[in-house]
Amino acid sequence: RAQREVEALVGGVVLKTIGKAAQNIALTKSRLVAKEVYLPQCGYTMYYHEREAVVDGKGKFDQDKRNLNQPTILFFHGITQRSEDLAGFIASLDIPPHVRILCPEQMGHGRDIDNRLRADPDNYTLPTHHLMLESNSEFLDVVNCSSNTNSFGISLGGAACYYLQHHRPDIIKRTVLVSPAILCCVDKGLVNGIREGTNNFCCFESRHDVKLLMRDLSTGRDDYTREKWDPVPQFFLESVYRQSKKGAPAGHFRALLLNLLANTDSPFSAMKDVDADSHRLVMWPVKDRIINYEEGKRFFEVSSSGGDFASKRSNTEFESITYCGHVFHSDGRGILDIIKPRVRDYLLDFMHDDM
Repeated sequence: RAQREVEALVGGVVLKTIGKAAQNIALTKSRLVAKEVYLPQCGYTMYYHEREAVVDGKGKFDQDKRNLNQPTILFFHGITQRSEDLAGFIASLDIPPHVRILCPEQMGHGRDIDNRLRADPDNYTLPTHHLMLESNSEFLDVVNCSSNTNSFGISLGGAACYYLQHHRPDIIKRTVLVSPAILCCVDKGLVNGIREGTNNFCCFESRHDVKLLMRDLSTGRDDYTREKWDPVPQFFLESVYRQSKKGAPAGHFRALLLNLLANTDSPFSAMKDVDADSHRLVMWPVKDRIINYEEGKRFFEVSSSGGDFASKRSNTEFESITYCGHVFHSDGRGILDIIKPRVRDYLLDFMHDDM
């Protein structure tokens, strides 16, 4: 007990000082600004972060008008995250200032928890894939997103990105999908563990659950061969556990996951790619224990020969990330640090970019 209190104190100080400072620096560098917009068809207020396009030091984009050729990039975050949590990654991409950046916060996360779930838990409805798709689609229209838009999504955000490109090819032209949480690709062992209550993925009941999750976000709790056994220092675990209890009401993310996993509607329950023509780069860690690499190859109909990959979909590029898990490489590096050069090159290839 005394050790846990000391670790909570030390880890908490680090998270609140260095962690908060790092987040503030990332937001400043990314130039993302917190905003909100009402979606009348969905009857929903969406929270998001935006970096407006700037040319020659002056703001160029008029939100009340749709500039069809305005280069724009959408970023979709993962499970339990907020719209600002990709700010550090976005800043590291060094995206030219004439490109507009939008980061919509997904239903069931962030300010949706703060302002709807906590305010009126008895009348709160868990989001479905369909509701998330409809809110993301309406968001594109309400903020006048141009038809010269590329997008990035990781994990849950990768699935949101995949379905949105399929739904709105008039807007989204190219996507980068990193371990997209398409239903049939979610690891079956993880799904069974969540349903049976033997795996507290994102639903921590102790700091031991945090430790196991961090190992699973690397190459797995049972992989004793990796270079960095615990990707996160032990003294952070108690603080992460306590912070998670403040981030959402107990059981929220487990309920959200079970609700999403139960979906049998089309196209979300499809076992193979439903979007034959879209241009996309799919990146998948080989040792992903959350979203299964082999299932991902089956879904996108990918074959391999001599280390090269080919999809039956002519516009799909598939790349593996060796010795890497869902979030952490076996040597402790974060996946976003590994993929950013390739992601940047792909996302900045716009249909029109003469600015």
